[in-house]
Amino acid sequence: MIRTGIKLLAAALLGAAALSAQADTYPSRPIKVVSPFPAGGATDVLTRVLAERMAKDLGQPMIVENKAGAGTSIGAAFVSREPPDGYTILMATNSTLVTNRYLYKELPYDPDGFAPIGMVGVGPLVLLSSPKRPFASTRDLVDYAKQNPGKLTFATFGPGTSSHLAGELFKQRAGIDILHVPFKGATQALPALISGDVDLFFDMVATGMPQAAAGKVKVFAITSPGRLATEPALPTLAEQGYQGFDMTAWFSFVAPRGTPEPVLERLRKALADALADDAVKQRLLGMGIDPRSGTPAELQAQIRNEQPIVSQLIKQAGVALQ
Repeated sequence: MIRTGIKLLAAALLGAAALSAQADTYPSRPIKVVSPFPAGGATDVLTRVLAERMAKDLGQPMIVENKAGAGTSIGAAFVSREPPDGYTILMATNSTLVTNRYLYKELPYDPDGFAPIGMVGVGPLVLLSSPKRPFASTRDLVDYAKQNPGKLTFATFGPGTSSHLAGELFKQRAGIDILHVPFKGATQALPALISGDVDLFFDMVATGMPQAAAGKVKVFAITSPGRLATEPALPTLAEQGYQGFDMTAWFSFVAPRGTPEPVLERLRKALADALADDAVKQRLLGMGIDPRSGTPAELQAQIRNEQPIVSQLIKQAGVALQ
């Protein structure tokens, strides 16, 4: 028994020494950053902006890979199975860490099974309409929906994403019945909206507003409690009579559970430095995303505070997926 105990202790000490040595040399090769949405969407662009800046601090390339689908579950499941060595990290969203746990009966990953790196940013969505529809305002589309229950459709980034929750909250507050049509991301949903295959879409500012400016879609409102500084003429849904309407998308970086703390600290410093960079700040603000601290404490608080709100919304909406 004594010999066995000595062997186990020795193994533990060797393991700790190996982790310490790994942390001292980290990173010694490129880091993979998984974006759980298709290339070209707001999340993908955000991920690439931050990865490029963080790579300067880390001294190694950060290579973005897109693994889209199932409301971020595909990308999250992939990262959760990777070695906890800091060489694969995930751009996680509301749906990854909060919504999916209430929406799906089974998940291919544990939403609590990640090591937090830090909070990245928060951004509202915009309510868009197909140019094929005669609506000139939010009131127009709500009146039509009430007169024609179940005939209007709304596109989303996928089940459980911020655009899905925004649509469900809008249905509740407006007292209307509109049909959810999930896509893998904005790069698929926007063409469907423009062509008239779907009628409405709650999209991120970064991808939705350029299409509105080009006259390809109509934009009626923003989902934040207050107006966006970069789009001061765009009214909020709360201003239009939907009191307390507040639905935003938020973004964070996480790593597989078990990633050594010194490695996480290297990543956290690189993220904090990136978010403090004026050029990066301006890029994010231009995308309609409010930069945050890059700290794990803020991320954990965001998850904790949002869980009861999302749980109640999904319960009230009666939305559940296999």
